[in-house]
Amino acid sequence: MPQRHVVQMSTSHASYAVCVLGTEVFLDTHRCTPKAAVSFDVYATSAVTVHIIHNPTTKPMMNSRWPLDPDIEIVVTIDVTSTAINDNKVKISYYGQEDNELSVAWLYLTCVDVSLDVDLNRNGRVKSRGKDKAKWTWGPDGQGAVLLVNCDRDSPGAVGTDSEQVDIRTTADLQDMSVMLLRTQGPSAIFAEYQVVLHITESDADKVRVFHALRDDSHPRYKPVLGPDKLSYVLDHVGSGENIFYVEGLAFPDVGFSGLVSFSASLLEVPHQVCAPSPTKSPELEFSTTTPRCISPLQNAPGTPIFTDTVVFRVAPWIMTPNTQQPLEVFVCSIQQGSDSNEAFLEGLRALLKKANCKLTVCSEVETRSDRWIQDELEFGYVEAPHKTFPVVFDSPRNRGLKDFAFKKILGPDFGYVTRESPGKEVTSLDSFGNLDVSPPVTVRGKEYPLGRILIGSPLPW
Repeated sequence: MPQRHVVQMSTSHASYAVCVLGTEVFLDTHRCTPKAAVSFDVYATSAVTVHIIHNPTTKPMMNSRWPLDPDIEIVVTIDVTSTAINDNKVKISYYGQEDNELSVAWLYLTCVDVSLDVDLNRNGRVKSRGKDKAKWTWGPDGQGAVLLVNCDRDSPGAVGTDSEQVDIRTTADLQDMSVMLLRTQGPSAIFAEYQVVLHITESDADKVRVFHALRDDSHPRYKPVLGPDKLSYVLDHVGSGENIFYVEGLAFPDVGFSGLVSFSASLLEVPHQVCAPSPTKSPELEFSTTTPRCISPLQNAPGTPIFTDTVVFRVAPWIMTPNTQQPLEVFVCSIQQGSDSNEAFLEGLRALLKKANCKLTVCSEVETRSDRWIQDELEFGYVEAPHKTFPVVFDSPRNRGLKDFAFKKILGPDFGYVTRESPGKEVTSLDSFGNLDVSPPVTVRGKEYPLGRILIGSPLPW
């Protein structure tokens, strides 16, 4: 639930506040209402919309004033960003029993826009100011951005996967990441007094990493700003414009992780000395240029959140491909030693795959360390997002002669790698991927499984 932005009104001095485009600002008038007042009215400049929230039995008076009622709330919204500081004004006048004006409360408002945006509609484009950005739903009519685990190796000279690197070494790596935009608009002087902070929860921080795209002397630079050891990031030199962030996944959905990750951008009011002129009672809602009043803040006081915008990504799962799909590449082990040589089999396979126009990769005995059971060692699948799809090999925990083959020979640009180890248990034959398969697309009891269903072997007897 979004926080409620409340501004304390006063009849002894003007109030000043910053609001975000389209959000509600509640005016707290309980402390400033004169004891002798029986009614009030509210006027504002043209960009401000005033909402009076009241009990159905409470009605405005004949002179358009409202009776004082403890249940009445005054809420204002602004749908146009400010071009100058304090260019929106609200005036609340209080009246006594004789219709005489007892006092006036003034509010100066500066409206800014802060919007954190992602590919909400999953069409490859980042939409500005989407609705329900903190929700993620499945299906072709659903919404919510998709994030890929950056488990391939585009970075030259890298030892492991790109997700294990804390920097970006090639622009090709950016194509595996999802774009997140932080858009801000408003008077630049306001952002010198208010902080814009990008942040993530501690429980999500080890699942993702975020890079901020910066330019130094016309050269792009990608600064890691959120991730396993960084929960928040304060933006410098914020003004009207866009800040581009690239987001990569570090962990696949698994036991204890649904795949959902949230990011938030907050506008914080930083305590500082405020100097403000005293108001006049001009019906044109203007202020005189009198001697400023200065209010000093408490030392080391934390920033006050004014507004928070939240977006949600879902990390794309590893999807296993059925063997009924058109093959692109076939991996086979070569056994040349002894009576178990498979040379005749390889010759027949070469001829068949040549007709099928399919690539054949023969793994030598040196590479496999005489382990011929490649089906037990690995399975092929893929990850997919609107902006990118690439294959991912899943390495089993059996860890025999082929245990390093997938990592050393298959992992590379646009070919990912993932593995799992048995948690605290001895590896058995059931951990071999000969016991893991997937059906073709199937319908069971009226329910469609367009990606098939995972099939898992079990020990005898059944």
